[in-house]
This record gives sequence, C-alpha cells and structure tokens, in this order.
Amino acid sequence: MMSKKIVVSITLVMSVVILSFTLYVNATAPNLAMPDLSRHCLNRAVSFTTALTASSLTNIQSWQVNVTFDPGTIATMSYALGNPFTGQNTFTAARNSTAAGYFMLGMTFYNGAGPYTTASQVTLVTFTWKTLVYHPTVFFHIVLSSEQPQTGTLLLDPNQNQQQYTATDGFLGCQLRPSH
Repeated sequence: MMSKKIVVSITLVMSVVILSFTLYVNATAPNLAMPDLSRHCLNRAVSFTTALTASSLTNIQSWQVNVTFDPGTIATMSYALGNPFTGQNTFTAARNSTAAGYFMLGMTFYNGAGPYTTASQVTLVTFTWKTLVYHPTVFFHIVLSSEQPQTGTLLLDPNQNQQQYTATDGFLGCQLRPSH
C-alpha cells in the first residue's frame, strides 16, 4: 500500500516538472514593436503619436527602452507610460535628444510592487512627436541589448536578470516601408 502511494506521488511530481518544462520551452519571447506608418504624408509642424507595445510580458520588474530615429526630421514632444507602468511604487527616468536622434526611457516597480505579467498586448509607452520637415521619412529603431549592452532595450525580472525578446522596428513615410 505504501509503495503504491510513493509511485503515485513520484508520478505526480514528474508530471508537474515535465509540464512546467514544456510550458517554459514553448513560451514565446515577447515582441516589442513600433508601428508601421507607411503612406502617412505629414506636413511640417504636425504632431503625431506612436506606441511602443509588447506582445506579452512575463514576470517583468523593470524595463528600459532605447528608440532611435532620424535626427532633424522629427522631435520628441512628450511621452506617457502605459497604464500598468504608472502610479504608486513606480519610478521612471528618461533621456532624449532630437539632435542625436534617440529616446531612452526606463521604468521599475519598487517597494513591493510588480512584477507584471500579461498574455495580451500591452503599451509600454506612447510617444508624441512633431515633424520638423515636410513629408518626413523616419525609421524608429528599437536598439537591442545585443547591439548596446548598457543602453540597449532590456526586460528584467525581479532578480534583474535579462529576459529574451524580439523587436519590430517602426516606420513613418509617404511611401511603403522599404524592406531591409
């Protein structure tokens, strides 16, 4: 009788371990994306917004994004964090340069807040831009951590371990987005 209970217990534990491993292996990395605004012909001095989204997030305590753009064609006017990343016990820091063509933003939960998990698409941040030229053509590049380990885009768990992700760059222009 006792050995039957042990066999059942071992089988149950092994099933849970195998199921957990299978779910972990089959989990897909989130995709961070800027929009494709092909065929958007904007005049000079026009304001527009773009959202940097994540397809899903798992156990995120902090994140850092670095988006580069074509300097001299647009200027960053403001930004707004997505709802899950605002409120008490969140901290943000931003640095940007229209002349150099980059916008860096970091967010972290603290004082017991976080981590954040969702299977749905979520907005990390919405940028408001202003065009500096007539009919600008702009590539929005999400700088990967593999490109720039210190200033690239990061997704961090509560232990500050980097999580994997993929990225889809954005585009704004009168024409269709050129293929790379």
